[in-house]
Amino acid sequence: MNSGRLIACLAGWLWLTFALSGCGTFFQSETLVPPSTGGSLSLTVVWTGDRSDPAAPQAVRVTLYRVDRSIGEHVLRRVETPSTSWTTQLESGSYRLHLQVYPNADALGTPIALGEVVVQIVQDTPQRLQIATGGTPSALAILPNPIALSPGQVQPLSVLGVDAQGRYLLLPVGAIVRWSSSDSSVVNVSADGVARALSPGSATVTASVDSLNLSAGAPVTVQTVTREWTILVFMNAANNLEPDSVDDMNEMEQLGSTPDVNIVVQWKRIAGYDSSNGDWRTTRRYYVTKDNDPNIVNSSMLVDMGTGVDMGSPNTLRDFLQWGVRSFPARRYVVVLWNHGSGWRAYRDRWNILTRGVSFDDSTGNYIRIWELPTALSVGVKWDIIAFDASLMQMLEVAYEIRHLGDYIVGSEESPPAPGYPYHRILAPVVSNPNIATRDLAVQIVMQTLNHYNPDNTDNITQSALDASQIENVARRVDALAITLLQVASEQGAAVRAARENAQAYAEYTYKDLWDYTEQLRARMPSSPQLTEAIDGVQNALSQAVIAEGHSNRRVNRSHGLSIYVPTPSGYETRYGLLAFARATHWDEWLQTQPQ
Repeated sequence: MNSGRLIACLAGWLWLTFALSGCGTFFQSETLVPPSTGGSLSLTVVWTGDRSDPAAPQAVRVTLYRVDRSIGEHVLRRVETPSTSWTTQLESGSYRLHLQVYPNADALGTPIALGEVVVQIVQDTPQRLQIATGGTPSALAILPNPIALSPGQVQPLSVLGVDAQGRYLLLPVGAIVRWSSSDSSVVNVSADGVARALSPGSATVTASVDSLNLSAGAPVTVQTVTREWTILVFMNAANNLEPDSVDDMNEMEQLGSTPDVNIVVQWKRIAGYDSSNGDWRTTRRYYVTKDNDPNIVNSSMLVDMGTGVDMGSPNTLRDFLQWGVRSFPARRYVVVLWNHGSGWRAYRDRWNILTRGVSFDDSTGNYIRIWELPTALSVGVKWDIIAFDASLMQMLEVAYEIRHLGDYIVGSEESPPAPGYPYHRILAPVVSNPNIATRDLAVQIVMQTLNHYNPDNTDNITQSALDASQIENVARRVDALAITLLQVASEQGAAVRAARENAQAYAEYTYKDLWDYTEQLRARMPSSPQLTEAIDGVQNALSQAVIAEGHSNRRVNRSHGLSIYVPTPSGYETRYGLLAFARATHWDEWLQTQPQ
């Protein structure tokens, strides 16, 4: 959407706060807000071995993860008592505890045992774990057990040892767990223990540790569903896009839900932009039904949530998605984030206020930060398609942040026209053919959007679809390019500047098309086998990741489907380091040390 889809909100910082008991230290996270609803997690460590023995366990380092992001750390130290406990309040959802046992009170050096435990936090339900620091496993246990899923849902699993007293044990360092499923058409399990439900039925998931000559099974039930697709649209129109939200709802109603496709919308409006359709100013949930009126929304309102709902909060998005998946189970799921977007970074509007992210809510001044998306989107399913009906979101930094949460990612490198997606066109392929392959639907969203806006007459149209499974490889290749540039580019200031300034740019000028940037480097820097190999590596990876791409034939004609942050060194923003992509690669080092 156009620069009208770039708005300003106050940049804030929300932190998860733990209530702790026992000995230890804790660091705060930059990603989560204090829990409003949820339950408690209590971990009790039972100490084994003689406390005076230098080789005996003396400390356990506990790192807590939500999705793949660390949100807190705590060290439990051995004292006179036989056990030490730690308790925290968490929002409902799935968490992962990474445990490391050390023979010293500082929890430093090489651990003598380590393992991971997946826990599910349920509202108002205490979750208690008791783990011994040593001992010989006589059996294995899979957690959680039993497992009940809907098609499309994912569930990380963990394996613990069990001793003769029935206490959980961490597996020995180096123990390798093999996973298998008795019926891979019902549920499959990845090598790292993530189960994904595929079709209704029953199966048994088995974990084996050959070095211990032990195995364990857990029953999995996948419930029957009647719909093929559920499409969930998070439509935050609490801003100047409100008139476009009315149009988009009417576009959806041209098709409506069917016996095979659910179309469900959470829609927030605001005063001052559109007075049609009752001019209500609350947040509502709708089940979209077909009608022939192009101006009046006639779909069934499921609930009016009233005022005070913050559509700029990751918690609000997660609540909607959890409710939508639970209320409208289907074999495949699409989520659409509808609003303004600004990619990863700040831009400045006429009030000189910094903003970052997507889903800006003018009534609350809040928005969803990019590093909050993994938490908001993690609701127990792997999304078949994650689509951004918002500006500037199709960039490597954003895709990397959510790479494990969906199969395909669709969005725009540029800030497109305010009306955004033509919903009557992008949903037509799935409504007319519910058996359409997920990849084909992602491609159709791109193609139908380009066909709706004439690429020859529109300056700012870009749209692409990404295979999320290829994003990791793109990041590895960009990392290799950054390492090469750090080695060969220090004396090539003019060439580096020219490549940066001439690469295809967008409404946020520091966002450059990744392919075109590498082409600019190729054309302007002295050729070398090392640099050529690095550039070819990035472009080959992009060829695999970008499955569909289209763009205007005018101002953005050198677009290729994925952008990346390339500021001047003096313009580099240090909060870029909060992104998973920056932490995983040397790209941030290159941006800071490149020639000015």
